[in-house]
Amino acid sequence: MGLPQDVWPLMFELTNSVLGAGDPEYQAEVPEEIRGSGEAERQTSMSGEMRMLGYFAEILAQRRKEPKDDLISILLEADVDGERLTEQDILAFCFLIILAGNETTRNAISGGLVTLCEHPEERARLQADMSLIDGAVEEILRWTSPLHHMSRVATEDVEVRGTKIASGDRVFMWYPSANRDEDIFPDPYRFDITRTPNDHLAFGIGEHFCLGAGFARKEMRVMFEELFRRFPDIQVAGPPERLRSNFINGIKHLPVTFTPAR
Repeated sequence: MGLPQDVWPLMFELTNSVLGAGDPEYQAEVPEEIRGSGEAERQTSMSGEMRMLGYFAEILAQRRKEPKDDLISILLEADVDGERLTEQDILAFCFLIILAGNETTRNAISGGLVTLCEHPEERARLQADMSLIDGAVEEILRWTSPLHHMSRVATEDVEVRGTKIASGDRVFMWYPSANRDEDIFPDPYRFDITRTPNDHLAFGIGEHFCLGAGFARKEMRVMFEELFRRFPDIQVAGPPERLRSNFINGIKHLPVTFTPAR
């Protein structure tokens, strides 16, 4: 996106404020007496969103004066069927890319490390043959399911396995459940880095398929290749501290031990 590296920590902070708004750890800007409440969540999320949109509004103004070779400059010149994107469109897109582009991937990585440590035989297979990394990434995505759910509205009456869903009903799709569907995955509660086929739904499906799926897979692959190359004996040293959220399957803090590289 062309953002300078010195603002990356700010993007991380604001992502935590928006997507981790229900967790008291990220409610530092609200009065202490209301932390942990629904009102604290609302205020934290709103503040994070407004700060991020305000930042990008300034960046858009800069890029209009001095375009650069980056995604934001491209969006300013882009059109859909001859119609230019509005500032609101571009701001919303920047907001979405930052949030979706870092939150889910980092939680898949941290969740993947926990999972590999919990399944030492599969981890040993991977470290003995890193050519298995692509399959391992897919199984980590299936197993961790970085998003708990997504909601949709039914457009017509339908019945699914005896459950009637009426047009207009809001439906929650639980990814951890879908990714352990016995009709799709043989032995679904077994973690297997060579599982094939592996038709998980961690990236969604159809027109809502994740825009950054290919990039996320690349990030995970490189991260684990480098992590095990530099710290082959890394181990989880205590229980993960998980994000308080019914939407994000997040890990906030993860204690580990390793032998420093020489």
